[in-house]
Amino acid sequence: MWHRHRADPSGAAYSVPLKVRLEGDLRVDVLRAAFRDLVARHEILRTTFGETGGVPYQLVHDAPGAEVEHADLRDAEDTEAEVAARLAEEAARPYDLAEGPLFRAVLLRTADDVHVLSLVLHHILTDEQSTGLLLAQFVEAYDRRLNGLPAAAAPRLQYADYAVWQRAGQGDGAAAEGLRRCVRRLSGMPAEIRLPADRPRPPRPTGRGGAVGADIGPDLWHRLRALARQERATEVMVLLAVFQTLLRQASGQDDITVSLPEAGRGHPDLEDMLGCFFNTVAVRCDLSGTPGFRTLLGQVRARCLEAYDDRDVPFAKVAEAVTEGRAEHRHPLLQTMLIFEREGAGRPVEFAGLRMTPLQAPTAHRGARAKRDLTLAAVDQGDTARVDLVYDADLFDPATAQGLLDRYLALLSSLLADPDAVTGPGRR
Repeated sequence: MWHRHRADPSGAAYSVPLKVRLEGDLRVDVLRAAFRDLVARHEILRTTFGETGGVPYQLVHDAPGAEVEHADLRDAEDTEAEVAARLAEEAARPYDLAEGPLFRAVLLRTADDVHVLSLVLHHILTDEQSTGLLLAQFVEAYDRRLNGLPAAAAPRLQYADYAVWQRAGQGDGAAAEGLRRCVRRLSGMPAEIRLPADRPRPPRPTGRGGAVGADIGPDLWHRLRALARQERATEVMVLLAVFQTLLRQASGQDDITVSLPEAGRGHPDLEDMLGCFFNTVAVRCDLSGTPGFRTLLGQVRARCLEAYDDRDVPFAKVAEAVTEGRAEHRHPLLQTMLIFEREGAGRPVEFAGLRMTPLQAPTAHRGARAKRDLTLAAVDQGDTARVDLVYDADLFDPATAQGLLDRYLALLSSLLADPDAVTGPGRR
């Protein structure tokens, strides 16, 4: 993450914005104190990242006063537009990893008993699980402050302890063998996936993104889950098999690799720790010939299980070994991703006389910043699901992205209706 930011320090592709609505009698002084408690509790929230000779290091600072900017927009001519503009401005502000702070909070009052709270963190501090933990611990800290209770104790281990442990483990024989397995699986990949872009790739990507989305209804979602159970697979594997089929048809290529995020919290001590733990695994499949979808799903399942076995191998090391000097954003290992999440993080929470409602879906494409050419983000909503195709606006027009999403949904419907149907090369 540090290397990616260093390549484009003025961009905001790795800013993670969180937005929630707070309804009720909010005590701003208590909220500010709660955030001070959070920053004091977690070293990662007061960490900056310097470098010596091109090598990064972490620097943990003494707990500062967590500054929560507060603005009253009740008299704004168009409150909704003003809130949207302020939130977009916050999300777009770049970070200086060496200077910090890398965590910003803005509170906007929109009515007498309604506030919008914006939190923006650099991705180097957080991942999807950490953002959920941060909101949950804010609720706890606010409630403690409101009731005159002491702040929660700091965790036994901090993120810096994890970093030391991870670095020590990378030098052992098991880690080296895991890296060799990953490289063997991914060696000989094509130079790139030839996606149907509307424009050539610019020399310096801007990170501008867009997203198109659709809902998967209860009947189709039920059939997807039923097929996953029959084939001892998961929902992710079915969605991935369809995505790889789409990419094959769109590119005319049979060798397709898609990356999947992995939580990276295999040790129990990491479950409640804030920080950036997530890793990425790459799933490569051979779609040559005319395999039936059920057969392809079996291959996807096997390749996913292989990749998950090596989930602790740092993706940066795998990418470095496999890319071999090729342009980073052009290599197929880094072009496409599939994200799958449960909806729990998007539900309202009631506490201390307040109701907190997230203002965006719990997917990792918040702000539609483009970290890949194409990212398929799916959210399990219980009886239904939501899919969004996040695209690199440097390459694709909205209409092209919408066309790809429409084709994905059509494939999903037809292949679930007849899982033994051949996938075929289709059309570009």
